Amino acid sequence: MEPRTAILAGHGLLPQEIAQADDTSVFVTFDGVDVDVPTGRIHISASFEKLGRLFRDLRANAVSEVVFAGAMTRPKLNPLKFDVTTAKLAPKVLKAMKGGDDGLLRVVLKLFEDEGFRVVAASEAAPALMVDPHLVVGRVPSEQERADALRALDILIAISPQDVAQSAVVAGGQCLGIETIQGTDAMLRFVADTPEGLKRGEKGVFVKAAKIDQDLRVDMPTIGPDTVRNVAGAGLAGLFIAAGGVIVLEQEEVFRLVRENNLFLIAR
Repeated sequence: MEPRTAILAGHGLLPQEIAQADDTSVFVTFDGVDVDVPTGRIHISASFEKLGRLFRDLRANAVSEVVFAGAMTRPKLNPLKFDVTTAKLAPKVLKAMKGGDDGLLRVVLKLFEDEGFRVVAASEAAPALMVDPHLVVGRVPSEQERADALRALDILIAISPQDVAQSAVVAGGQCLGIETIQGTDAMLRFVADTPEGLKRGEKGVFVKAAKIDQDLRVDMPTIGPDTVRNVAGAGLAGLFIAAGGVIVLEQEEVFRLVRENNLFLIAR
């Protein structure tokens, strides 16, 4: 049996797009995470409380590497349901769950590596999800909008050691929002409610980038059509994303929405 890749699926479109890129992949879903399983795909139904069973099922299906894809909220674990493997790993995982997302994901990543599985980035599993590093779509941003993008990036770099955010919004040099545990869409809804007087006469710019030293094999920053719709709904001018570090889902639809809403999308 040829070695296979397993897609550990969370919410959103990313697991489906990776599955389309590899029709031999194994699709793994977890209890409590509502995900559509692609038709005709080997499917493993897993539980966060029974990691030993998951590791055995992966090996039984000749899986040699795994890719984490899609958003997942931190699960509520019931120690009474732990299998032997999970019980041994629990102290390390539970301690990591008290910290930031990146720290937790590094621990989870190492669990799979220690079991002999290679962890690959979504961008490696499906390279077409990455955009040209000099991408420019839509209208030309003003000098102020470029300055706001750089200001937002500076903010993300400054708070990066705190393992908090992958996106921020700045208008007229004023920070209107920083992504927190609620996610990008929640931040953009908050920005949409910002009084116009706080924007200093500017629409504002959305910036998405990975944290400094973030392991991009897990939780790689991602945007898609909903992101563009929410940017437009918040009255912003456009989007800047870090070249080579942000996945763009449904790219043709994203580009269409950018143009339709008179926005800009720039990768740098």
